Formats: sequence, C-alpha cells, structure tokens
Amino acid sequence: MSRTRERFRAVLSGPTCVLAANIFDPLSARLADMLGYQVCVLSGSVGKASNLGVPDSVLANMSDVVDHCRRITRMAEVSLMVDAEDGFGNAVNVRRTVQEMEAAGVAGIEIEDNVVPKQFHVQNPGLVSTEEQVGKLRAAVAARTDPSTVIVARTSALSECSLDEALARIRAYASTGAEALMLATVPRGRADIAAVHQATSLPLCVLNPPAEARTDAAFLAANGVRILMLGNPLYAIAVQAMYEALKRLHEGTALEDLKALQAPPELLRAVNRSAELSQWQQEYLR
Repeated sequence: MSRTRERFRAVLSGPTCVLAANIFDPLSARLADMLGYQVCVLSGSVGKASNLGVPDSVLANMSDVVDHCRRITRMAEVSLMVDAEDGFGNAVNVRRTVQEMEAAGVAGIEIEDNVVPKQFHVQNPGLVSTEEQVGKLRAAVAARTDPSTVIVARTSALSECSLDEALARIRAYASTGAEALMLATVPRGRADIAAVHQATSLPLCVLNPPAEARTDAAFLAANGVRILMLGNPLYAIAVQAMYEALKRLHEGTALEDLKALQAPPELLRAVNRSAELSQWQQEYLR
C-alpha cells in the first residue's frame, strides 16, 4: 500500500469530514501538499481546461487524464482522487482506465453514472441504467492491481431521479465492492445527505452542498461525509489573477507596480524544491 493510498483510506475511515483541495495541475497540487491538505481532487472540467484548454464536453480521452495525473503525483505526494468520467467507455474500457490510473499514482478513482459524451442538442442526457453502472463498478473493483486503490461510485441520481429510485441505485452501487460514494448533487441539501447515509454505510464524498450543510461539521461527520469538495474556486481565482496581471502589463503597467501581487522568492523556492535539488547536488555530484 502506498502512503498516499493509506492516507486516503484513513480519511475515509476516520470520524470527521475533511475539506479536499480541488486542484487543477501539478503546481496547485504542490501548494496544497505544502499546506497539509490530506486529499486533493482533480475534476474533469478544470482538468480539461488547464491541461488541454477545452471545455467540459469530454473532449479529453483516458490517456490525457492519466498523463495529467502522473504529472501531479510526480510533483506532489498527494492523495489524489480523480474524476474518471464514465470510465471512458463500457465496462471493459473501465478495466484499462483503472489500471492506467493506478500506475499513475491515483488513490481514488471516480466512476460516474451520467451519460457521456453529451448528445448534440440534448441539454441533459440523464443517467446510464443501474445495471450498466453496476457492471462498470464491478469491473473497476476487479481491475485493481493494488487492492488499496479506492473505487468511488459517483452519482447524480439525486437530481435526476425520484428519491426512492436514487436510493435504490445507491444501494446497488454499494453492493459492487466500491468503497466510497460521491454525491455530485444534493438538491435537497441536508435531507439528501441524511437519506443516503441511512441507505448505505459507505463513506460519502459530497460536492458543494448548500452552505447550511457544508458549514455544519457535526452534521457532516454524523452522516458519514468524510470528504467535502467546494467546486473549483481555486481554478477561477488563478485564471482571474493571471488575466489581470497580463492585462495590466499589456496596458503599460510597470513591472515594479505588480511586485505586491507576486509570490515572494522563498515561496517560489519552496514550490520548486530548490533546497532539495541543492541537497542532491551536494550529495551525488562529483
């Protein structure tokens, strides 16, 4: 078991809810690692935008995402959970997706039940059948070469189905050997989270619940939520900061006037591990 997967499992089995860092590239993952975040999450939307410059319309393939994950885990020793879309195909495709992501150092692999790719002129194509998703999750579990890798069943059923049907799906997903459940939507907020916790003993990962739920640490912990995600504000903040800096320089702002916005040299050296490289030079260069 790798240290990052061990740490990820410790979060899932722990008694409290942990805030994940929704990172988007190796640099943001390194910063999160330096700050002591226990879990980093790479979502599909910002992963595609930062790595390929494309929108979240599944214009990325499995190899694109695997390469992105490999660069992240190489730069930062983070417990990385990644949005693996629908597994990039059917249940047989899921097998290779899991094995490639494992080899890239991913700790948790999300397999979603949305229909992808989105259909032309179809606003919301809905969900795959319960049977198809169960097959994908079972294939994902069986495909692991490292049993410490966590397969995360990701579902949007709470916003796509009646509550009874959504809970039936969730129970079916929990029977596959998946070891965590990600709720991509909780339209009824606390009520949805509580209902899912009653339906399954799996640890929950919840994406951007309403403020009245996400700020109630006791409620989240008591209802099985172990990982809380706040969407992708970090990506939006970084884009805005870079845009403003480039805009001001283009308009003639003096470099000296941007000094207060720049990271100090000591932070930059910590990010790129200058001290570590110097130590290696001293130790091994002859």
